[in-house]
Amino acid sequence: MDAYRAYRFYLATKLHFTTDKYDVFETKGAVTCSRDSFEKRNDRYMFSKLAQKFYSESAYIQFLASNFIYGNPNMIYSGSEAEENYVEWQRRRQSATKLFQDDCDKLINSNKNIDEIINCTLNQIPYIISLYIGKKINIETVRILDDHMGFADKWDGMVLTMFADQIRIIKKAKGFVKYDKKRIQPIINILLESTWNYKDGQHVQEAISSI
Repeated sequence: MDAYRAYRFYLATKLHFTTDKYDVFETKGAVTCSRDSFEKRNDRYMFSKLAQKFYSESAYIQFLASNFIYGNPNMIYSGSEAEENYVEWQRRRQSATKLFQDDCDKLINSNKNIDEIINCTLNQIPYIISLYIGKKINIETVRILDDHMGFADKWDGMVLTMFADQIRIIKKAKGFVKYDKKRIQPIINILLESTWNYKDGQHVQEAISSI
């Protein structure tokens, strides 16, 4: 991978995460950028350094994606922060099931029903968004749950305009967040079973058993 190719990967990943229409998986990373125009960039040496640093194109793309997903779009110039995000990304990928389980436990213990957790209710933002914005759960958890429930698309045009950028990142992380579906599905089943009957902060099943 040379500097020019590293720049093209960066440009494609940036377009993916910062625009609604461009999808890097659908376009296979195709971008309009000539080598001549790249050679005129003052920061081309930065891409040369990155091209030499990463052992594979796949690892480099993961580096770019992890930083966009974790809120650092200037990873080319941010040095240690960009590297820390990439290391954290790898750590979470290796512990995906455990981290997802921990986050789902937080949702279960919230005493909220699934509708409050994932949907806009009474002009309130979904509880899962408030946890994500507050860094109480991982974006990977939101992404995995949306893979199975498809709620993020329903948020468009509702009360979430102020969180438009964050919601775009959640949607665009699809395809980058990898996990073992067979191990994840039982956790989701428990989450749904545990939150389906919550009403007014009281679990219906617990109320009935106490009679």
